[in-house]
Amino acid sequence: MTSHDQLAKDLIQTFFSGFLRLAAPEAAARLRLDEAVFLDKQAFTDWPQGDRREMDLLAEVPAQETGARILIHIEIEAEARADMADRFWGYYMQLRLRHGLPIVPILMNLTGGQPGAHDELLVEGFEGLETARFRFRVFSLSGCRAEEYLASPEPIAWALAALMRRGKWSRAEHKIECLRRIAAADLSGSHRWLLGNWVETYIQLNDRETAEYARLCELTVNQEVKAMEMTWAERMEEKYKEKYTQKGLEKGFEQGKKQGVELGRLEGKLEGKLEGKLEGKLEGKLEGMRQILLQLLGRRFGAVPETVRRKVESMEESEPLTDLTNKVLDAQSIEELGLS
Repeated sequence: MTSHDQLAKDLIQTFFSGFLRLAAPEAAARLRLDEAVFLDKQAFTDWPQGDRREMDLLAEVPAQETGARILIHIEIEAEARADMADRFWGYYMQLRLRHGLPIVPILMNLTGGQPGAHDELLVEGFEGLETARFRFRVFSLSGCRAEEYLASPEPIAWALAALMRRGKWSRAEHKIECLRRIAAADLSGSHRWLLGNWVETYIQLNDRETAEYARLCELTVNQEVKAMEMTWAERMEEKYKEKYTQKGLEKGFEQGKKQGVELGRLEGKLEGKLEGKLEGKLEGKLEGMRQILLQLLGRRFGAVPETVRRKVESMEESEPLTDLTNKVLDAQSIEELGLS
C-alpha cells in the first residue's frame, strides 16, 4: 500500500510548479519551473545517528534570467518536529558539498506547525555572538483554512485542502467540496485521479458520514463528483487486484470482494444508485483502510508489532478504522491508540 510519504511525493512531483507557487512564491517567480529535472535516489547520512536515507524530493531548476542551476529540496513530515531545523540544516550542508549549487530548502508538515507558508531561521552562536544562520521555507497544512485553498487557481491546493481546517463544514461536506473543485476542473484523467486519491485517502468517513456524503452526491450540483467517485472506486479495485495477484493472493481478493457486497458491483452497473454502491464500496474498502492504518502506524512509530498488526487486520467495521487513521498522526504512542 502506498504510504502517505509516497502519496505526497507523487502529488508534488506531478504538480511541482503549483506547489512552488504555494510554498515559495518568491523563488517560484525567479525560476523556469517547466524545465525542472528531478534527481533520483539522493542518499545521505542522517547525522548524528549515522543512518542512511534518501531525500524526499530534489529537483534541479534553471534560474529565470541567467539559467544558473538551482536545487529545490523538499522534505515531507507527517508531524512538525522541534528538532527538524537542525536536521534540515545538516541535509542542506551535505547537498551543498555534493552539488555545489544554491539550494531552496522547503519543509512540508502534514500536521502541526505554524499554518501556511513562511520563512524560518536557525541561528547558531555562543554568548550572544552569532556565528552562522540557516534560512528555510516551511509549509504547514493542518492549520490552514480549506476554503481559502479551494479558491486557489492551483489544482494541488484543492487536494492539500483535505488536510486543512474545514471550518463550518462537516467531514462529508469537506470531502464533497474538495472533490467538486477537482471534478469541475479541466484536468487530464491521471491528474484528476491523483488529486482525488489524496482526498479519498485523507478524508475517510464513518458510516454516518458516508450516508450524508451519499445524499450530497445525489444533488444535481455534485453529479461530476458522483461520476468521479465511481471512477476512483473502479481504479482502486484494479490496484488492489493487481497487488494481490502479484502476491499470489488472488483467491483472498475474490473472497474479500464478495464479502464487500461485491464491492458495490463495481465491475458493472455503473448506472446503479450511488448509495448502494457506496455501501458496497465501504465494505470492500475495509482491506484498503486496514493497510493505510498499518502504513501510518509504521511511519509514525516504526516497526508495527505482530499483535498490533493482527488486531488491525481483524477489524471488520469502518468506523474504528477511520477514527484510528484520523488519530494516528497526533498520538504519542501505539498504546495511546489502544492497540497494544
